[in-house]
Amino acid sequence: MFELLLAAAAAAPTVLAQGALQPWAAFVGHCWSGPAPGPKGVDTHCFEAVYGGQHVRDRNEVKIDGKTVYRGEALYSVEGRAVTFTYWNSLGGIGRGTATATGTALNFVGDIRATPSSASEHFQANWQKLDGGYEVTDEGRTKSLFRRAD
Repeated sequence: MFELLLAAAAAAPTVLAQGALQPWAAFVGHCWSGPAPGPKGVDTHCFEAVYGGQHVRDRNEVKIDGKTVYRGEALYSVEGRAVTFTYWNSLGGIGRGTATATGTALNFVGDIRATPSSASEHFQANWQKLDGGYEVTDEGRTKSLFRRAD
Protein backbone atom coordinates (compact mmCIF):
# COMPACT_ATOMS: atom_id res chain seq x y z
CA MET A 1 0.00 0.00 0.00
CA PHE A 2 2.83 2.41 0.90
CA GLU A 3 4.44 1.84 -2.52
CA LEU A 4 1.15 2.66 -4.21
CA LEU A 5 0.90 5.95 -2.28
CA LEU A 6 4.48 6.85 -3.23
CA ALA A 7 3.77 6.14 -6.90
CA ALA A 8 0.61 8.29 -6.76
CA ALA A 9 2.51 11.14 -5.09
CA ALA A 10 5.26 10.96 -7.71
CA ALA A 11 2.68 11.11 -10.51
CA ALA A 12 0.77 14.03 -8.95
CA PRO A 13 1.45 17.46 -10.41
CA THR A 14 3.68 19.76 -8.39
CA VAL A 15 1.71 22.23 -6.31
CA LEU A 16 3.41 25.55 -5.87
CA ALA A 17 2.31 27.91 -3.10
CA GLN A 18 2.21 30.89 -5.45
CA GLY A 19 -0.38 30.55 -8.22
CA ALA A 20 1.68 32.68 -10.58
CA LEU A 21 4.44 30.01 -10.46
CA GLN A 22 2.14 27.17 -11.62
CA PRO A 23 3.44 27.38 -15.23
CA TRP A 24 6.77 26.06 -13.82
CA ALA A 25 5.10 23.04 -12.14
CA ALA A 26 5.81 20.72 -15.08
CA PHE A 27 9.53 21.50 -14.80
CA VAL A 28 9.84 21.09 -11.02
CA GLY A 29 11.40 17.85 -9.82
CA HIS A 30 13.08 17.16 -13.17
CA CYS A 31 16.22 17.93 -15.11
CA TRP A 32 16.15 18.92 -18.77
CA SER A 33 19.04 18.87 -21.26
CA GLY A 34 19.60 20.52 -24.61
CA PRO A 35 22.35 22.00 -26.73
CA ALA A 36 24.45 24.81 -25.27
CA PRO A 37 25.76 27.60 -27.44
CA GLY A 38 29.11 26.56 -28.89
CA PRO A 39 30.52 23.28 -30.17
CA LYS A 40 29.41 20.02 -28.55
CA GLY A 41 28.02 21.73 -25.45
CA VAL A 42 25.19 20.32 -23.35
CA ASP A 43 23.14 22.60 -21.10
CA THR A 44 21.22 20.87 -18.27
CA HIS A 45 18.62 22.64 -16.11
CA CYS A 46 17.26 21.08 -12.90
CA PHE A 47 14.21 22.62 -11.23
CA GLU A 48 12.99 22.41 -7.65
CA ALA A 49 10.40 24.09 -5.48
CA VAL A 50 11.98 25.88 -2.52
CA TYR A 51 10.61 27.15 0.77
CA GLY A 52 7.39 25.19 0.50
CA GLY A 53 6.77 26.17 -3.10
CA GLN A 54 7.10 29.91 -2.49
CA HIS A 55 9.85 30.05 -5.16
CA VAL A 56 11.25 27.87 -7.97
CA ARG A 57 14.99 27.27 -8.34
CA ASP A 58 16.55 26.46 -11.73
CA ARG A 59 20.17 25.29 -11.56
CA ASN A 60 21.97 24.88 -14.84
CA GLU A 61 25.29 23.40 -15.87
CA VAL A 62 27.02 23.52 -19.23
CA LYS A 63 29.37 20.69 -20.16
CA ILE A 64 31.64 20.41 -23.17
CA ASP A 65 33.09 16.97 -23.86
CA GLY A 66 31.85 15.89 -20.42
CA LYS A 67 33.66 18.68 -18.55
CA THR A 68 31.66 21.33 -16.66
CA VAL A 69 32.62 24.76 -18.02
CA TYR A 70 29.81 26.93 -16.62
CA ARG A 71 27.15 26.91 -13.91
CA GLY A 72 24.26 29.22 -13.17
CA GLU A 73 21.20 29.45 -11.00
CA ALA A 74 17.91 31.33 -11.24
CA LEU A 75 15.35 31.90 -8.53
CA TYR A 76 11.81 32.64 -9.75
CA SER A 77 9.67 34.57 -7.27
CA VAL A 78 6.32 36.34 -7.23
CA GLU A 79 6.31 40.11 -6.69
CA GLY A 80 2.80 41.53 -6.79
CA ARG A 81 1.30 40.07 -9.96
CA ALA A 82 4.64 39.53 -11.71
CA VAL A 83 7.06 36.62 -11.70
CA THR A 84 10.57 37.98 -11.35
CA PHE A 85 13.88 36.18 -11.46
CA THR A 86 17.41 36.72 -10.32
CA TYR A 87 20.15 34.79 -12.11
CA TRP A 88 23.78 34.39 -11.04
CA ASN A 89 26.58 32.36 -12.57
CA SER A 90 29.98 30.81 -11.92
CA LEU A 91 31.71 33.71 -13.71
CA GLY A 92 30.38 36.17 -11.11
CA GLY A 93 27.71 37.55 -13.41
CA ILE A 94 24.18 38.43 -12.37
CA GLY A 95 20.91 39.14 -14.15
CA ARG A 96 17.38 40.18 -13.28
CA GLY A 97 14.13 40.26 -15.15
CA THR A 98 10.53 39.16 -15.44
CA ALA A 99 8.87 36.03 -16.77
CA THR A 100 5.39 35.91 -18.24
CA ALA A 101 3.34 32.81 -18.99
CA THR A 102 1.23 32.93 -22.14
CA GLY A 103 -0.57 29.69 -23.01
CA THR A 104 2.16 27.05 -23.32
CA ALA A 105 5.02 29.57 -23.48
CA LEU A 106 7.20 31.29 -20.90
CA ASN A 107 8.61 34.62 -22.03
CA PHE A 108 11.64 36.16 -20.31
CA VAL A 109 12.87 39.75 -20.49
CA GLY A 110 15.74 41.18 -18.49
CA ASP A 111 19.25 42.47 -18.23
CA ILE A 112 22.39 40.48 -17.41
CA ARG A 113 26.08 41.00 -16.81
CA ALA A 114 28.04 37.90 -17.85
CA THR A 115 30.84 38.82 -15.42
CA PRO A 116 31.08 41.49 -12.69
CA SER A 117 33.03 43.82 -14.98
CA SER A 118 31.11 43.25 -18.22
CA ALA A 119 28.52 45.66 -19.56
CA SER A 120 24.88 44.96 -18.86
CA GLU A 121 23.11 43.37 -21.82
CA HIS A 122 19.37 43.24 -22.49
CA PHE A 123 17.91 39.85 -23.44
CA GLN A 124 14.65 38.21 -24.42
CA ALA A 125 13.96 34.49 -24.50
CA ASN A 126 11.01 32.19 -25.05
CA TRP A 127 10.45 28.67 -23.75
CA GLN A 128 7.72 26.86 -25.67
CA LYS A 129 6.40 23.76 -23.85
CA LEU A 130 6.14 20.66 -26.03
CA ASP A 131 5.29 17.02 -25.35
CA GLY A 132 8.28 15.67 -23.45
CA GLY A 133 10.25 18.90 -23.47
CA TYR A 134 10.48 22.56 -24.28
CA GLU A 135 12.03 24.62 -27.04
CA VAL A 136 14.21 27.64 -26.24
CA THR A 137 14.54 30.59 -28.59
CA ASP A 138 16.75 33.55 -27.69
CA GLU A 139 19.51 35.70 -29.14
CA GLY A 140 22.13 32.97 -28.65
CA ARG A 141 20.13 29.99 -29.92
CA THR A 142 17.54 29.23 -32.49
CA LYS A 143 14.95 26.72 -31.32
CA SER A 144 17.06 24.54 -29.02
CA LEU A 145 15.08 21.52 -27.86
CA PHE A 146 15.40 20.50 -24.19
CA ARG A 147 14.18 17.04 -23.14
CA ARG A 148 13.83 15.40 -19.76
CA ALA A 149 17.18 14.06 -18.64
CA ASP A 150 16.12 12.23 -15.47
